[in-house]
Amino acid sequence: MLIKYNEFLNTSDMDYINNIAMSKGWIWGHSSAENNPNYFWRYDDLETDKFFNEYLFNKIKELTNDELILERVYLNGHTACSQGTPHQDSKDPNGRTFLVYCNDVWKSEFGGGTAFVADDEVATVAFKPKAAIYFQNNIFHHATPLSKNFKGLRVTLAFKMRLANV
Repeated sequence: MLIKYNEFLNTSDMDYINNIAMSKGWIWGHSSAENNPNYFWRYDDLETDKFFNEYLFNKIKELTNDELILERVYLNGHTACSQGTPHQDSKDPNGRTFLVYCNDVWKSEFGGGTAFVADDEVATVAFKPKAAIYFQNNIFHHATPLSKNFKGLRVTLAFKMRLANV
């Protein structure tokens, strides 16, 4: 299961997220898999903010039409020449991730999409500002490489959840 929403965020949503993304609080050294040298930035504990745990979370539930329980919310940040490592967010088939692309401006030449890997097949969702992808989070996935020409921080907002009605 993989669903893309092209215009999840509006301009004021982007402004709120970008204000947080420009503040102190980022921590270097996060990795998606154990013993993995592909480190990136992370901004934790956003699930305590009503903008995320009420406003956006309710928007997600309405959009997906799923009864969901929120577990965590955080920002991920990748820089030029970095990439993720294939990983599962959960082994639980009832786990769900809602991943939001937060950069205001993006060029396709920057890369930085999200690749999904299943049965030796790879499907890549291109990075698109204000867009989001919703998926069963036991699917292996990772950030695709960022071009050396990208000079900023690729920011994604991750909602980790699970289905409530199972």
